[in-house]
Amino acid sequence: MTRSHPRASRASSRRILRATFAVAGVAILATAGGGCGDSTGPDRPDYDSIDPIVFSQHVQPIFSMSCNSAACHNSTDAAFDLVLESYDTLKRGSRFGAMVVPFEPRWSHLYLHTTGDIEPRMPLGRDALPDDEIRFLKRWIEEGARDDDGSTLDDGTTRKAFVACQGENDVAVVDMDTGRLVRLLPIEQPHSVYVDQTRRRLYVTRFENASDNLHVYDADTYQLLQTLRVGTYPALMEATPDGTQLWVSNFHTGPGDEHKVHVLDAETLQILAIFNPQGRLQPHGLAISSDGERAFVANIQTDDVSVFATNAGRGLPTMLDEDIQLPDVGIAQAPQQCVLSPDDTRLYVSAQGTDHVYVFDASAVDDLGSTPVPLTGQVAVGDGPWHLTVSPDGTRLWVANWLESSVSVIDVSNPDAPVEIERLSPMHPDDPERAVILRPIGIAFSPDGSEVWVTSANDDNQGGGHHPAPDGEKNPGTVVVFDAATHAIKSVAEVPNFARFVSFLP
Repeated sequence: MTRSHPRASRASSRRILRATFAVAGVAILATAGGGCGDSTGPDRPDYDSIDPIVFSQHVQPIFSMSCNSAACHNSTDAAFDLVLESYDTLKRGSRFGAMVVPFEPRWSHLYLHTTGDIEPRMPLGRDALPDDEIRFLKRWIEEGARDDDGSTLDDGTTRKAFVACQGENDVAVVDMDTGRLVRLLPIEQPHSVYVDQTRRRLYVTRFENASDNLHVYDADTYQLLQTLRVGTYPALMEATPDGTQLWVSNFHTGPGDEHKVHVLDAETLQILAIFNPQGRLQPHGLAISSDGERAFVANIQTDDVSVFATNAGRGLPTMLDEDIQLPDVGIAQAPQQCVLSPDDTRLYVSAQGTDHVYVFDASAVDDLGSTPVPLTGQVAVGDGPWHLTVSPDGTRLWVANWLESSVSVIDVSNPDAPVEIERLSPMHPDDPERAVILRPIGIAFSPDGSEVWVTSANDDNQGGGHHPAPDGEKNPGTVVVFDAATHAIKSVAEVPNFARFVSFLP
């Protein structure tokens, strides 16, 4: 059972399979034989009345009867590396990712392939499952897809990556050890995510002018702890290293005085300060120095970066007098994001309007912000750079080029003379005809610096998933994990559309 688009409808999803899959399907069909056994005999369970569901007694027998025959999903043949012989083998999924997402039939590809709503219908080349068995599988997933002891497929997942998927109103949870999607948290319009690793909280901004546009969750249990309003269209978030302040930019695009930056008490979530600097429009990108003394906010519409003294742990934050100005080149620079070098001496700013990354001497910022901050370097990157991330040793800068569907890898060993050393637009390692970087937005080094995680929005709906989505449906986004040293792909997970931002609970 293989990956297909999760939102397909029965009428619209009849598609021609990829040639590679069709060849494999012919081989399976030739060896699988006919029907799936006696499903109507006197000993057949009444699936609609089973309660509680016990995996080994009620679910595994369906897999054993219908999915584990020759050339299918048994440990010997393991079609597409999917084995359905036990709960543990189900947990491993297939080479294309998780087959079941607890509580989410809409993203559980094993179930969707049995319904015929997406192709190919499973079991391949055999009789379809009876309707009551299909309903039963759906109910088992809705109730958590649990094992006999009540555990779910994501139990034991402690190292997590959270991804805001704004296009389909979900936050995806990806297992950092396997690179597989393990859970979805439904939330309207999630714009960005931030994990407070000390308090083990997950913060999610909602791209709405609503009374509850910041949600706070327990990052371990996913319990919603609190909701609050943080201005209009809250965007990015970051906390000071001492954990006392949470900064939030407001991505307001229209007229008025909602172009703000909020600073919250990170423990109580009470608002400490609201900045509404005149003449600075559409604050978005956000960086805080490793010593916690400075905060930088990139303003998209005014081509500048505001600088703040956080005064974290001592008092209230203040805005400094001097902004950092991007070069005037006759067209809008549109700075999307800014990040600091590990030693806080350089500020890197992505300019979506001119396809450049600019380097500024952040050490020149004085206590009053009265000294201009000099531009010390620049480098051309791919079309439409958005987020960027610096390696822990400060020698590499990775940039997500949204409009070009690529990633720039930049040598910043000499930060004032940055050099692009590679531009990545790889294909799927198990499907060489399918691109995996599809209008990327989010990008981040893993906490240990060994990996780079890239989230692709696929917001133009041009890139297909493991199978194409039906007409009118949204294609999935992707989470691609690269080896930071070799740039090789370690894993690819498909997640809901418009995957924007990633944050870790290591």
